[in-house]
Amino acid sequence: MLGDSKIKSNDGNFEPQKRWTFAPAFSDSDDAKTFETAKIVALISNGRERVERVKIFRGNETIDAVKKTFPRANFLQRHFSDKNIGTKAQRAFRAAQILRERGVGTPEPLALCETLDAGGNVLESRIFTRFEPGLTNFRDEVFRLFSEEPDCAALMGLFEAVAKACRAFHDCGILHRDLGNQNIGLRKDESGAWQVLFLDLDRVRIFDPGSVTDAQRGRDMARIDLPSDLLRAFYVLYFERYSPTGAFYEAEARERRAFERHSRWRPWRHPLREWKIRREERRAAARATAAGTAKAIPLGKDLWIWDSRSEQAIPAYMSRERRGFRSAGNIFKILKAFLRHGNAFWRAYKKLPPFPCGEPIDHFERTLGISLEADPATWQSQLHWLGELEGGNAKVSVLIRAYHHKGRAHWDFVVAAARELSARGNAVALALVQDRAAVLHPESWREMLMTVIAGTKDFADFYEVGHASNRGKWGIWDFEDYTQKLLPAAIEAKRAFPQIRLTGPACIDFDLHTLAGILADVPAGTFDALSQHLYVDRRGAPENFQGRFDLVGKAALHSLFAKIFAFPSQKIIVSEYNWPLLGAGVYGPVDSPVETFGPWETRPAAPWADEPPRVSETDAAQFSLRYWLLAMASGYVERVYFWRLLHRGFGLVDDADPQNPRPREGFFAFKKLLSLLAGTRFERRIFDVPAGTWALEFSRGNGGRFYLTWTKDSFPQVVEHLSDLKK
Repeated sequence: MLGDSKIKSNDGNFEPQKRWTFAPAFSDSDDAKTFETAKIVALISNGRERVERVKIFRGNETIDAVKKTFPRANFLQRHFSDKNIGTKAQRAFRAAQILRERGVGTPEPLALCETLDAGGNVLESRIFTRFEPGLTNFRDEVFRLFSEEPDCAALMGLFEAVAKACRAFHDCGILHRDLGNQNIGLRKDESGAWQVLFLDLDRVRIFDPGSVTDAQRGRDMARIDLPSDLLRAFYVLYFERYSPTGAFYEAEARERRAFERHSRWRPWRHPLREWKIRREERRAAARATAAGTAKAIPLGKDLWIWDSRSEQAIPAYMSRERRGFRSAGNIFKILKAFLRHGNAFWRAYKKLPPFPCGEPIDHFERTLGISLEADPATWQSQLHWLGELEGGNAKVSVLIRAYHHKGRAHWDFVVAAARELSARGNAVALALVQDRAAVLHPESWREMLMTVIAGTKDFADFYEVGHASNRGKWGIWDFEDYTQKLLPAAIEAKRAFPQIRLTGPACIDFDLHTLAGILADVPAGTFDALSQHLYVDRRGAPENFQGRFDLVGKAALHSLFAKIFAFPSQKIIVSEYNWPLLGAGVYGPVDSPVETFGPWETRPAAPWADEPPRVSETDAAQFSLRYWLLAMASGYVERVYFWRLLHRGFGLVDDADPQNPRPREGFFAFKKLLSLLAGTRFERRIFDVPAGTWALEFSRGNGGRFYLTWTKDSFPQVVEHLSDLKK
């Protein structure tokens, strides 16, 4: 209801006029008195705009509400706002009505009161909205997850709820113009789903529904504050899993830079107000410290997030920020390593044979390793499928990972699982996987190492110390994080248990300069063998070249590192390899943390790629078999471990339906080849074959021989006679 009558005083002058606008539920003439007599319960904010929590009594009903009072605008604000788009209170009231009509969350608008002077100018305005209990906000929830629950699935669930709500907000034709994290209210409903309520609507601009452009959306989203790669994922969710348009990104970037400049100058524009804010922040921090409730929010290099779907840590920042987190000392260590060992490496490299061929290997099938996950929920299923894979033949080697971030109960289960595998006849190795907390708190890392090693020292093949040590997302930004925070505990364990065998530094991909820098800082005699996560070509065959090096060439180079740095064994251990699968979505390593649809080349997540690094299950099976055969036949590799047996995104067995796991093509291919090679001896690689063909010779116990041959487009095939290879 709108009241616009003027009230005349006794002396003939006009008194200030009050103009009321009510929500549909309020239509009686006495409603103005109801709101005027609202009881103040608490002062929420006492800045330029006063915010109070009030109780409104309406008959037998009590309404819990929030009253926000806006002072008189200056001349320019009145000129542009009143003439074109209305006062702040009018905009907030109208926007709230539109949003609620279209099902977008915001506190319910109850009433709008404007005080006018004799000329009809607004002196003061107030808006009443229903109080929403239990609200937190996007900023606080993000920080809570970073500190207490750094799990990607939980974080992406929150992002998806907020991103969908932001898109619906803009689809209503409304731009918020102050859409920071703190103005996105949140709470969970009874089902545990996030409810999103947009707050502080007094700066909005209102257009026709559906008319907001991508550029306008980009400008409006520029105050969302998230680490850069998480912000990229948030925008992908906003665009319903498609990459944002160029217009969106360009406008967002310009507005973000402008807002950053605006924020930097705020202390100069409002020195007293900023001083008071900083003072209150310091006092609050001191009170929290005294009460023991202070929490450090992990940001920058200390932000570490685990993705339980793809079983990996995810990067929170894009490459330009990640480079800034790395120590300049790393560069000097790399230069030092190459100055010290470069000549020896080059001389050894020139002596490598043009066609490397490994020594004969008995029981070739035992060189294959499979990774299992120490997960109580799936352990019996993993043992079942391991038995199916082996098919009653020789036991394959098994690698189990012990994760620092999963805690003591997990470490204890790792020990029990390793003992069970050893008892069934498998060679067991353990990978010791760090997180950022392990680097920051080495005593906790030491506790895990001692727990796992003490429980498995009597039978473990080796212990791999660290995981992807050249990738900051796994918590190692400085070489010293690895050599001075993680390695000392392993060295201590080796002194306590001299019989154990350590491997490392477990770098990933073809990153030789980083490997050299790390190894130059490792005390001599620490490692018994060099272990590596050697992903040769995630888009194609292991025979493909990266520059001048195919799989065999890369294995040779890593073997040279073991020689130059005086490792007891010059054969390397490949402790992780596989191929990302088509259709795996966020459960695959390349689409985490959010799957993006549309042309791959438009994805900002991977500008280095022209093709999606995902392959079919058939191709993955072919490539995986040939990788194993080539690596072992080269003579540079001691063992290779496929990552892993059971996983819906990349395992040999798909457990998307835990009750009905599905063996993939790779499972049957490995099983068939293991059965074929059981009890055989690898003899040599055959080079006198047609171009584009690879061939390996094996001998049987009865003296017979056979050959495995393949091309880049086929599975390995058995050939009984050497003459058949040359046809």
